[in-house]
Amino acid sequence: MQQRNILVAVLAGCIGLGVLISCGKSGDKDTTPVNNSKTDSVLANFGANIIVPAYQQLATTTAAMDAAVTTFTATPNAGNLTSLQTAFKNAYVAYESCTQFEFGPAVDQSLVTTIVNVFPTDTNTIKNNMTTGNFTIDGLSNFKAQGFPSLDYILYGANSATVVANFSTAANAANAQKYLAAVSASLKAKAAAVLNAWLPTGGNYLATFSAATGVDAGSSLSILVNAFVYDYDVILKNYKLGIPIGKYGASTIPQDPAKVEGFYGGLSLTLLHAELQSMQRVYTGAFEKKVVASSAQSNGGSLNDAIKNQLATVITKVNAIPETLSGSITTNAAAVNDAYTEATKLVVLVKVDMSSALGVKISFSDDDGD
Repeated sequence: MQQRNILVAVLAGCIGLGVLISCGKSGDKDTTPVNNSKTDSVLANFGANIIVPAYQQLATTTAAMDAAVTTFTATPNAGNLTSLQTAFKNAYVAYESCTQFEFGPAVDQSLVTTIVNVFPTDTNTIKNNMTTGNFTIDGLSNFKAQGFPSLDYILYGANSATVVANFSTAANAANAQKYLAAVSASLKAKAAAVLNAWLPTGGNYLATFSAATGVDAGSSLSILVNAFVYDYDVILKNYKLGIPIGKYGASTIPQDPAKVEGFYGGLSLTLLHAELQSMQRVYTGAFEKKVVASSAQSNGGSLNDAIKNQLATVITKVNAIPETLSGSITTNAAAVNDAYTEATKLVVLVKVDMSSALGVKISFSDDDGD
């Protein structure tokens, strides 16, 4: 979880907030932790049918994106730019189905939010890299100028004619091509390495994941629950919705629509929807049966129904936001605030009630007051 704590410290520090965990309570909670002593088959099935396919899709789409980069840099024109933008979007969407699995191979290969999806991106560093051609793609000084957000800016930060010119007729076009290729190649390599690490024909982390039974801090169930809750609570609720609209838990911060994910390409809602769909798959595939078996209750009904219904409500509210998210923050604030409010309601259900029902301790910290 070290990578996750780094993200909280770095990003929270940017808005002047410390790191402190605080959890809310829900009414009528009656949980009996489920017996997780024999979970090999459940974990093996989930890993083989949810996690591995997600990384296969990411490896495929980042490879296609990298091929499109090669084509575009060889022949920079509007048509090849459009093809590259489409390939980039496909890869970014595929990544959203992997963000709940940032442990094990993902941490080892730095395919984590703190490396490949830090937004808002550092446009000044990107411009300097494109101009000079002097950069270390995975270096600390480049940590906010790599990954998907940097490509979002490179490919959508100006009109198509200007983007094409940056890679063709501009004085430093060769350096721009070098930087674009490096960012893309890094993502492709990370995705391929993580996939190989999971596959039985590679590192076979799938076997390790399947064998780590129980509910203690080192168990796969505990690791997966923490990764899932972190991705939802800290990344989706706070950084993708809350901070751009000027909300961070009980704190009020300056509203800044430019801080949304996928800002330059207007991809925010597409990415948000993809992530929520993935979270539905993770919940039903990994947690639902265990929550049902625990007989956990929430406000007089089953906790399972409460979680599924609230997640569906969040998706409905997000779908009700008109494109683009950054534009709607200004012109349709009520719709965005409704989505954030409903997203906040789900936090206690999964962070407190679900983890209790599963007998898992939440091991990361945040300071947003939830």
